[in-house]
Amino acid sequence: MSDRQVTKVDSIKVQSESDLFYGYDSYTYLTWVDFEVVLTMDELTGVVIVSYMMVLFNKMKYPPPPPPKKKRLRNSLCEPTLILPSTHKGKSKNIDDASRGLVDQRHWVLGVLDMKSNTCYYLYSLSSTNFNMQFLQIVDSAIVMYATQSGSNKRVKMNWVNVTSPIQLGSTECGYYMLRFMKEIVEEGIEVLVKDNLGDGKVEYTIDDIDEIREEWLEFVTSLIYR
Repeated sequence: MSDRQVTKVDSIKVQSESDLFYGYDSYTYLTWVDFEVVLTMDELTGVVIVSYMMVLFNKMKYPPPPPPKKKRLRNSLCEPTLILPSTHKGKSKNIDDASRGLVDQRHWVLGVLDMKSNTCYYLYSLSSTNFNMQFLQIVDSAIVMYATQSGSNKRVKMNWVNVTSPIQLGSTECGYYMLRFMKEIVEEGIEVLVKDNLGDGKVEYTIDDIDEIREEWLEFVTSLIYR
């Protein structure tokens, strides 16, 4: 759902589907800055990240039939702002509040949880050898909290896997790389991480790989505006 009078406003409110982020009603605002960074290949904003997650959600909700012998796993997405304490104080009252949790000018990383095997796959587009310890602590604490709230007395220890992936050469591509990681995982399944084959062995993503993300985002946003 999107506000339609694009040329008459400074922003467009985009409401996510109710089951996009499980148990969390979410919306965000697209501004002309968001369009500019995508069109100029500048560093992605948090709002672009979240709105592209809506594209991936549609892929998960309405997937094509899986090929023979390939499992169709149930995936879910986490709203990035949920890990920030400032976002738990109530609903946003204006555009600034709604965008405050989406911290721009920072580096994006991706964690993929496989709850069946208690494994967290860590994807870092600057290196395949280092963990961000703050991120690790956040996830480990969340798992402990989840176990406590679900009434389980079992101590859960996450198995952390640093995934080999394409590495960005510049300083502003991390958002695109993270979205490309997510796209491949949604389309190929968890097997692409288990087999350590993200990016199909590429050292870095090509401009065509990045352009595919940009084109999908623009197509999605355009469909919201003009439907």
